Amino acid sequence: MLPIEQIHPLIVHFPIVFALSLAAFDFVVVSRGVSLDGRGAIANISAGLALGAGLAAAVAFVFGDLALDVALANGTSLAILERHEELGSITAGVLVAWGLLRAVIWWRGTVLSRRLCWGAVVFELAIAGLIVTTAYFGGQLVYEFGVGVSLPSGL
Repeated sequence: MLPIEQIHPLIVHFPIVFALSLAAFDFVVVSRGVSLDGRGAIANISAGLALGAGLAAAVAFVFGDLALDVALANGTSLAILERHEELGSITAGVLVAWGLLRAVIWWRGTVLSRRLCWGAVVFELAIAGLIVTTAYFGGQLVYEFGVGVSLPSGL
């Protein structure tokens, strides 16, 4: 059976892909003059990506917290883990809140002005920067510090 600490690295790619896809999709759509509101195909895709990012981030956060406990139990210093853990908590919170807000906007069919659509795009690009930064420090844990990596027996 898969150890619990290995689920986080598998799950964490979903919010990354959803969030980056959302930012790119909304940037292209709003650049072409299409609004992100209503219940048309564009709004459905955009709200679905935002909600998917939020849900996947919540799941990744839960398993990341479990992986943190395992890493600490295996003797990894909290100082090494702290930056990624803090950024991951912030990123998950922002993605969950943004996904819920976008779901409410979609559900109510709220009309967004052109300025609000661009504001959403700018915010999503900032989220993309945050998630890339968080992912960088997560990768650093593995590739520089060997967190969660075990050598095969006999080596």
